[in-house]
Amino acid sequence: MKRFKNESKAKKSTNLCAEIFTLLLILNQVPAPAVQECIGINFFDPAHSNLQTFTCWDAVGKSYVYKGGAATFVTCGDSSVPVDMSIGSGCLVLQTTLPNGWWNVQFKLDWGHSVNVLRTGDDPLFHLRLKWGQIASGANMYITLLDDQQIWNKYRAYAGLSNIYTSQSASVLLSNYVSPSTSEWQDVYIPMSHFLAANPNLDLTRLSILTLGGSGTYSQTNTLYIEKMRILPGIDCHYSDMIKINRLGYLPDRRKLALVSYETGTVPSAPTYFQVKDAARGTVAYEGSLTLDTPSGSSWDYSGDRVYHADFSSVTVPGRYFIACPQLGQTSPVFDIHSRAMNRAFRDALRFFYYARSGSPIVEPWAEGRPRPTLYANNTACPYDYDDNNPAKMYDYDPLNQGITSRDVQGGWFDAGDLHLDIHNNVATLWFLLKTFERFQDQLGPGVLNLPESDGQTNDLILLIQYQLEWFKKMQNPDGSVHFIVYNHSSQQQQTVSDVSTGAACVLAGIFAKACTVFSEVPGMESYTADLLSRAQLAWTWLMAHPANYNPTSASGSVWSYGIRNDASFRAFAAIELYIATGNTDYHTYFQTAFNSTGDARTAFPGDFGGTGASGSSGHYQSLALITGINGITAGYIDYVDTTRPVNTTIRNNIQGHFLTDAANALTNRNRTTYNLPLLYYNDLSWGSSGMLCGNAYILLRAYEWTGNANYRNAALDVLDWIGGRNPVSRVFLTGYGDYLHGTDHYSFYMFDHLNPVPGYLCGNINAFGGDWGQHPLPHYIQYKYKYYLNIQSAAILEPCLPWQAALCYLLGNFASDLNTPADIHSDGLIDQADLAALSGAWLTGPADDRWNPFCDLAVPYDDRVDISDLAVLVDQWIKP
Repeated sequence: MKRFKNESKAKKSTNLCAEIFTLLLILNQVPAPAVQECIGINFFDPAHSNLQTFTCWDAVGKSYVYKGGAATFVTCGDSSVPVDMSIGSGCLVLQTTLPNGWWNVQFKLDWGHSVNVLRTGDDPLFHLRLKWGQIASGANMYITLLDDQQIWNKYRAYAGLSNIYTSQSASVLLSNYVSPSTSEWQDVYIPMSHFLAANPNLDLTRLSILTLGGSGTYSQTNTLYIEKMRILPGIDCHYSDMIKINRLGYLPDRRKLALVSYETGTVPSAPTYFQVKDAARGTVAYEGSLTLDTPSGSSWDYSGDRVYHADFSSVTVPGRYFIACPQLGQTSPVFDIHSRAMNRAFRDALRFFYYARSGSPIVEPWAEGRPRPTLYANNTACPYDYDDNNPAKMYDYDPLNQGITSRDVQGGWFDAGDLHLDIHNNVATLWFLLKTFERFQDQLGPGVLNLPESDGQTNDLILLIQYQLEWFKKMQNPDGSVHFIVYNHSSQQQQTVSDVSTGAACVLAGIFAKACTVFSEVPGMESYTADLLSRAQLAWTWLMAHPANYNPTSASGSVWSYGIRNDASFRAFAAIELYIATGNTDYHTYFQTAFNSTGDARTAFPGDFGGTGASGSSGHYQSLALITGINGITAGYIDYVDTTRPVNTTIRNNIQGHFLTDAANALTNRNRTTYNLPLLYYNDLSWGSSGMLCGNAYILLRAYEWTGNANYRNAALDVLDWIGGRNPVSRVFLTGYGDYLHGTDHYSFYMFDHLNPVPGYLCGNINAFGGDWGQHPLPHYIQYKYKYYLNIQSAAILEPCLPWQAALCYLLGNFASDLNTPADIHSDGLIDQADLAALSGAWLTGPADDRWNPFCDLAVPYDDRVDISDLAVLVDQWIKP
């Protein structure tokens, strides 16, 4: 039974009163049939938490009590709210008096990192389930939301602009929504629009703190129990995402798999079949049986879900479809089956590297609607972070005391979400991009990526890669040594340059040699590749003169988290690439000698990077298949296996054998998980797991090429399905894809407009085991590990990263088609009347329209509008095979 608050207690505003009366308070709801509850943002809800017993919602659990004057607040310890698990399903206990003074308690998610509540609903509701233990006359409470605008001010400082933003807050009074009762639990729902009415400048995409505070005057004790405190998409809040699909789309000639899943025990009758329906006609194109998939042991099942597989690989006709599960009364979003289903994502993923540029503005027409000012324009004269007369430093930048204090290091790509630029983290990045060019250059061409350098003649992927190679050149010295990092030290508007490192020289040598090998096949690049090779050999000469590992410290003396502690594997990587580029057997001998220290690819080289003071990382993250990140030797191993140069057959077979073992293990473990995820270890879903999965996919694709076993290719495709939304949280982990409620944000200090996100950023992904490592406290808010995901603006969950992104580009390239001829809507090789009919059907539509067809958005760049620009492309390609 629904009951609404008495009118006499309502807010004086007539308009707001009407909304409250008709929408907000539901008391004593009749329990719904067994069904999964919708996903929300829990500030407190033990019933949906992974931790079931509390005494305090303490600093780990994110409550902070403050008080002043004569106010009292009974705390747990000195700063947190007590929890009584014997009341309801477990309650916060706010026991207070307020004869004068003040009290408030702040609740934060993940140490106060902001969260985008608009990813929860168009007008989400703040939900309180509460009851009073004691009611004090005159007691009231305000509810305040505070956003976090610090990032905007930092961003403007990096760009040399004045700070104009201040964090915004908005408050409402609890008494406007509920009358106190000690006899019954009451559910209060307050729309976010009410907070916006109080302050229209509140940024709902970046809320950081929820505050409950005392209001009124009361000397008697007031005791309020709060069983639930969360943000929900709506009052009638049933889970509507039981059908999980790849929202990027499916390819006509490849395996197609959707999942139907829900939390165990929430659906009374198991579904048995599914239907694939034509989106335009509503007709059934295919009907198939659902197959229950069970995990292989508890360590492979952290979703809490009952999972059914829906295989519709036999549907090969291009078109727009959706999946229906009539027994559950649910349908999936519309998706496309098309040979170009991955094309847009491939282009957007590559354009990530344009938006990641430092030292240059992102402006139209290349910004494609996401401009930003130049960050670090002053890096043309970057000071060093050390005194060159310090004998502990390796490179003397002023050997003749000529007064040199700075160098031009403008340009480069920001490392990840943060703003430093370094050499080390580009080893896998540039290697993957070079492999992408090597394999898929014909799918790209001049102007496809819409870069400022696009000249109508040069393949845009060459220009994209060259931008970073040119920055590498700025980091190299005449003696061959290479500076490691450029970072913020003394000024937000200007960065500083570190000392050189042997690891940086290894990376430059190996990458320049690799680029020489790849680009030497491109007509007109002879002098460019000769320069790259000369620089690579100069770096190698310097390395041979400095055989000991050298890793600089920062200006404060701290050890870099991206530092290379043992450069042996990186020297081996450089030797491999130089041998392939030159054929000089001295490089091959160097590698063979180093490898034969143990004679095995897994043990030949020690850990090459790691925590502070460590000699190297330990554990399975040194696995061969984890190619992403700061890992040079794995890339070198791949090239050693592939090269046509004479190699040591025993070493080659040993390396390839380990890769095939990793691929087989990933395939085996993929079949152990109900969500078909090719993991090497059950707990691999942690920080950066998107990149780790793309690295696994790369090895799986190579195994497919070596063996012809299509199961390896399908397992790699499972990674794209996971990223595209076929995962336990039904989120697309690529920015700008899916509807807004199922899309994602990314953690960034240089691009962070969450209402108009740059498309194509691969965010961090589910961090199932991060809480166990102390990275964030999501177990306090989410029950099942494979659902440890919120749009929290923290690096542990949403951070993009250069090597992860580059690995995604290679993966997408495998499943994308030719980006140079966008007009073939039906993928039949001929632009004819059928394509014109499709374009006519979608004419003057956008993504919000029923007739929208993304494959009719033909112009490059895509503009989410089917209009004359798209017709022009179709006309230009008319009747061309």
